[in-house]
Amino acid sequence: MALYGAPVWYDALSGGSAILLKRAQRHLAIRVIRGYRTMSADAALALAGSMPWDLDSLVLAAMYEWRGDQRSQGQRPAPREVEAERLRLETDALAMWRERLADSTYGRRTTGAIAPVLTEWVRRQHGRLTFRVTQVLSGHGCFGAYLAMIGREPTAECHHCHRCDEDTAQHTLASCSAWERERGVLVSVVGSDLSLTAIVARMASAEEAWQAVLTFCEAVISQKEAAERKE
Repeated sequence: MALYGAPVWYDALSGGSAILLKRAQRHLAIRVIRGYRTMSADAALALAGSMPWDLDSLVLAAMYEWRGDQRSQGQRPAPREVEAERLRLETDALAMWRERLADSTYGRRTTGAIAPVLTEWVRRQHGRLTFRVTQVLSGHGCFGAYLAMIGREPTAECHHCHRCDEDTAQHTLASCSAWERERGVLVSVVGSDLSLTAIVARMASAEEAWQAVLTFCEAVISQKEAAERKE
């Protein structure tokens, strides 16, 4: 419903209106990915694979104009031509979105990992995000660094390996010794590069990798949640 009539109102979309659209879309995206409300709009939309509505409306407006041009020239494009033009416009919009993600101020760990494979991430036909997978991909969740940031913990230290002063999502994913067994299973599927960029690329390209990441996140984050409840 947010994009109803987009070909008509797109040209009148102002900076303030675009901000309102983004704010509304952010709330929806966070619900879709089961994320924390502290997540940035750029990170939430990227994880959800939901193109910003102003870019979506640009595609709709351009498609409407193209159809009008075709009619004015007496042309009746075949369905495959219409689909090809829609795909071209969408690809252009994805390129613009990728540039935005590269310039994101907030959620840079997440947006920086998704941007290189944005098209594959958006168009994949497998995988869904869970509450715990989203925590690892966003960094907002059951991690000492995040909990200290929001005032839930006095320090950011890791309570599981006791060797790290900053328990981040990346520490949990790649180096915390408490999760060596779960990490070994993950590495056997996705490989030894556990940078978020590599993980996201593997998730976007293969359902097996997606499932391996999901299994790791569910197992590890559920244990971290249980430990937090005991404190």
